[in-house]
Order: sequence, then C-alpha cells, then structure tokens
Amino acid sequence: MPAEPTTSNPSVASNSSFSYPPPPRRRSPPPRRPAFTPRPGGRLDRFRRKYTDPTFFLIALLLLFLLSFVVPIPLPFFADSYQVFHGGRSASVAKRSPICEPLIRDCASSDSACSSPASIITARPSSDMGWQKTFALASRSKGCHLIQKEVEREISEGIKDVKVGMLYLFIQHTSAALTLNENYDPDVRTDMDAVLDKIVPMNFAWKHTDEGPDDSASHTKASLVGPTVTIPITNGRLNLGTWQGVYLCEFRKDKHTRKIVATVLS
Repeated sequence: MPAEPTTSNPSVASNSSFSYPPPPRRRSPPPRRPAFTPRPGGRLDRFRRKYTDPTFFLIALLLLFLLSFVVPIPLPFFADSYQVFHGGRSASVAKRSPICEPLIRDCASSDSACSSPASIITARPSSDMGWQKTFALASRSKGCHLIQKEVEREISEGIKDVKVGMLYLFIQHTSAALTLNENYDPDVRTDMDAVLDKIVPMNFAWKHTDEGPDDSASHTKASLVGPTVTIPITNGRLNLGTWQGVYLCEFRKDKHTRKIVATVLS
C-alpha cells in the first residue's frame, strides 16, 4: 500500500483553520497647523498678543495726539491743533478754492460767520468770477428776429477780458423765446415763424385767452423753443459758427419790449 504524500506547507493542508495575521496598525500623524498660525508661546505669538491689543492702539493714538502739540505733524486727524499751536494750515488740508476766498476772509474777521460748518457750502463766488447785465431789446412785432449785433453791443464790456468762458442769455418772458440759427438769409426766419404757426395754430380751442387769441399759443411756442441760449467765449469774442446768430422769437402780434439777462462766467 503506497504511502500518502506529505507537504511541508501548512497552508495547503485540508481542513485547516489557518488565517493571515492582521497588518500592523500605523499611527496617524498629528494634525498640522496652518503656516500662518504662530506656535503657541513662541516669539511671533507673543508679538501678536501684545500689539493687537486695542489698548495698545488707543495709547499709541493718544501719544501721537500729544506729540502733535510739540512737533508739527501735518495729519488730517490733528489739523485743528496743528493750526492753533503752529500757525498756518496743515499740508493735508485741501488747497483753497478761489470761489471760497471771500468766505475765508469773512471768517477771519467774524467768528459768527464760521459758527457752522454749513457756511463753507454756501460760499459765494468772488467778484472776478462772473459778470451779469440785464438789458432791454428794441420793440419788435411777431416773428423771428436776428438780434446778434444788439446782444454783442450790450455784452462787449463783460467778455472783452475773458480768455475762456461761457455766455448765458435768458429772456424774462413767457411769450417770447431765444434760439440760435441762420444769420444770413432772412427767409429762414420767415420759414421758422410759419412752421411754428402751423405746429401751434392760433385757431385751436384755447381756454386761456385773457390777453387775446394769441395768448396761450404764445406761451406754448415759448416752451417749445426755450428761454435760454448758451454760447462759448474765446479770447474776448463769442465763439459762434460762421452762419450762427442769436434769434429773438416774438410770438405776440403786438410789439413788446423784451428784457434779457446776460451772465458771463469764466
């Protein structure tokens, strides 16, 4: 009878209860601190705790304020103490505007003018900042009229020394208007008057006719055209185009004397 084969490997033995040993347990590494977090108790941590304390900033601010009474420190926080103890104005204070110069001079002579901060906002411009004149035009009947030469004669004094500025013309009436248009061919003015009559007919059922049948029609035309004209000034002259001129649009049938306010700003 032959002998049964034997094996030296116990894992292949039949009906064996062999099992592999569990793998060795690895210790998890300690949690890493972020790079920006200082080590507790370290030099950086002590610096952070010392100089981020609000008390430190309050003390530093107080010392800086006291130092401003001795050393001229032009800081916006201490501009008042700088001006009182060292004279003049702090370098951080904005430069004075020419518009506010008269108000600053008034404040220097009167304490009441500077009692409220709102007085700075209501600064009045100095006399050399503008020029204004009110003048009357010659009486004209209904139609569009070129008044360029008449206007230039009235404002010549106000614009002669202006290098760069603006002229504002304002008519003080509700049945006449101002505009700019062709200064050469008078047919343009005739056409404009005819077109305005067609746009705003006098035979409309107007309710406001206290001063005649053209009363409300004149008011409506004045609102359509407008009461103002703005013209640039360059080297003491009106900087108009070659064919531009100032029109007076008179919408009443009878002749009227119209007043214009001319304002020059430079």
